[in-house]
Amino acid sequence: MKDPRAKAERRGGILILVIMLLFAIFAIAALLIDIGMARLTQARMQSVTDAAAIDGGWQMALGGDQTAVRNAVATRTDKLFEIWSPKRLELENGYDLDGDGILESSQTINTNSLGEQIRPSLNHNPSNEPTGDIVLGDYDGNSIPTVLPGLPNGYDRSPAFVQDASNPNSVLVRLRRTNEQNIQGGTSDGNLPYLWSRGSLMGFGLKGQGIAVRSETIAKLSPATAVGTAVSELLPPVLSAAIPLAEVVSESFDRDSLMTFSDSPEIGSTVIDAPNATLAGIGYLPIAKQMSSGQWQVIGFIFANVTADSIVPSTPAESGFLYANITSNLANIQDLSDELIEANQSLSGTYISRAPALTRSQQIHGVSP
Repeated sequence: MKDPRAKAERRGGILILVIMLLFAIFAIAALLIDIGMARLTQARMQSVTDAAAIDGGWQMALGGDQTAVRNAVATRTDKLFEIWSPKRLELENGYDLDGDGILESSQTINTNSLGEQIRPSLNHNPSNEPTGDIVLGDYDGNSIPTVLPGLPNGYDRSPAFVQDASNPNSVLVRLRRTNEQNIQGGTSDGNLPYLWSRGSLMGFGLKGQGIAVRSETIAKLSPATAVGTAVSELLPPVLSAAIPLAEVVSESFDRDSLMTFSDSPEIGSTVIDAPNATLAGIGYLPIAKQMSSGQWQVIGFIFANVTADSIVPSTPAESGFLYANITSNLANIQDLSDELIEANQSLSGTYISRAPALTRSQQIHGVSP
């Protein structure tokens, strides 16, 4: 005959196991909710820095100075945060359980600030500090380190990105909720607090610090590959002529060197080796190079003011244009040879027309920079 007391004891043991299992499930669920909210906030911050970096890149493409670039980045960020901005949730009071100076237990929600919109205003960073919110510099994709630098290097991104405000080819934009103080050229809001997982067995220090979230984007200018149709007076047109690459490299810009061009305004288009003496106007002037096949083809563009007597390199901004209608995308152009792509990507110099593209759009999270 079975002992009824043993059966009751087994039932009690199972109940204890179920309760312990439920506790673990609730703790994991709470942590997943907090991490999910952090990832959502981070993704939205990343969208803001992506758009802001592209706007700054377009100002660079138009020929704007560094003040115009920084203003474009900050203005775009402000507008996006008017459409979307996270809501503030702060905890106050409580107890410091591990003596680290951070309150972790029995905290209450600060009702005075609850629900306020967080609208960070970027520091323009006119001194171009490497730790800043907006940093102008030179980006070299071939020098990307295999491991991102952390402390003590902090926000140093060299050798892939080196700050340079005099003749930059890229702009870096950052947003931070890392609770960092006294950032040179930068700003930071407070960490995201742990909310649902505060009742778990997570370490006291982690509970008190919260989750550090940051986003970082670099937009780089690359040689233009095509020019769109000027559907408005605000957009510059394409000139129906082409200038030999040798004239651009030597910066001689001889008016008599212009060749005839009437094909699509994109790299790979055919240029006729015949003089063009009648052209005059302001806009994008195709650059022609004689390829190994003997044919002259477009490999890029410069912006210029062409008169009956001269060719004067300029920028769209100097000519009063507010927008640029160029792209550096190679994907939409058919039948490009390796020789043609190499010729386009090797173009360099002050007068080469360039368009921005995201080269580094990255989400970084953790406690340290």
